Amino acid sequence: MASGGCMKVIKYFLFLFNLLFFILGAVILGFGIWILVDKTSFIAVLHGSSSSLKIGSYILIAVGGVTMIMGFLGCIGAVNEVRCLLGLYFSFLLLILLAQIAAGVLIYLQRESLKTELSSVIHELIVNYNPDDSVNASAEATWDYIQHNVSAER
Repeated sequence: MASGGCMKVIKYFLFLFNLLFFILGAVILGFGIWILVDKTSFIAVLHGSSSSLKIGSYILIAVGGVTMIMGFLGCIGAVNEVRCLLGLYFSFLLLILLAQIAAGVLIYLQRESLKTELSSVIHELIVNYNPDDSVNASAEATWDYIQHNVSAER
């Protein structure tokens, strides 16, 4: 009798844990989409000049989508005790762990080139800033927006 109640508690804790995975996956997916579509923040300046940011946003979208699917499969598998869905849940969990390890190693190995690329993009934007031409109008408008907000905070 006591083991049945304990299994029920474990089942619902697993459901809540997977619901949290689903919500966090939606947040990661939202950040990836935000990076792609945002045109008024500093990310827009980097987005036009850096291909790494676009690739990173696609990676965030993919990881968010996989995490959402994993959370959904875990929720359904936990509540209905479906072994196939719980097996898929474990497979997705292992896939995310491997992806996180690979991303960490990749970022660690590319940190100097990312820093150099970011610095060169910002330096080029500052050197070529001209509010009278329309060549980099969106980047310059974003830079003006950033400058205005930074000076307003002080």
